[in-house]
Amino acid sequence: MSEQRYLEKSLNAPVYPPLKQSLELVESSLPKVAVDAGCGSGRDAMYLMEHGFTVHAFDKSDAAISRVREVGGRHIDKTLFPMVSSFERFVYPKTVLVNACSSLFFCDPERFAGAWQNLTNSLLKGGVFCGHFMGPNDSWAKMGRGNLTIHAYSEIQALFNGQFMIIDIVELNTEGTTLLGKTKHWHVYSVVAQKVI
Repeated sequence: MSEQRYLEKSLNAPVYPPLKQSLELVESSLPKVAVDAGCGSGRDAMYLMEHGFTVHAFDKSDAAISRVREVGGRHIDKTLFPMVSSFERFVYPKTVLVNACSSLFFCDPERFAGAWQNLTNSLLKGGVFCGHFMGPNDSWAKMGRGNLTIHAYSEIQALFNGQFMIIDIVELNTEGTTLLGKTKHWHVYSVVAQKVI
């Protein structure tokens, strides 16, 4: 099954470099609570937990959360709390780091605004957002699926205006492959931002 193959490949892929950068930004005085939003197989959740965080991980896929439970083992319900949920339904704890690696664009576009507000409200002052947004040139965006949330660069800047200081925005607009080896055009923005109010 392609989902199982994807989960295995994602678990063994390198940790997203901006996530490593984000850990250096989190103020040491803040409680080490993180959310891995759209966590997939749990690669980033495990990385965060290994760095001393209590991690609340969610994904809308039952198979993904089952895999997180397998990988998390004895840490489940102690320092790792996996849950089947969507962006619009998840109840965020107060947190210092939200990681949304290659996941946020799968949020229902009609519910994105509310989901984004819940996500950003959960971050304490000094907390960090780390994640991807899909741009309009991505081949998935151009398919007109209707179930992906797409953002132009200016719209991404507007999302962070006022409450955040943007540390880094990196645009990837190039041909590439998926984890399953399928060719596609990628247009994504990688964002690291710190909450300042």
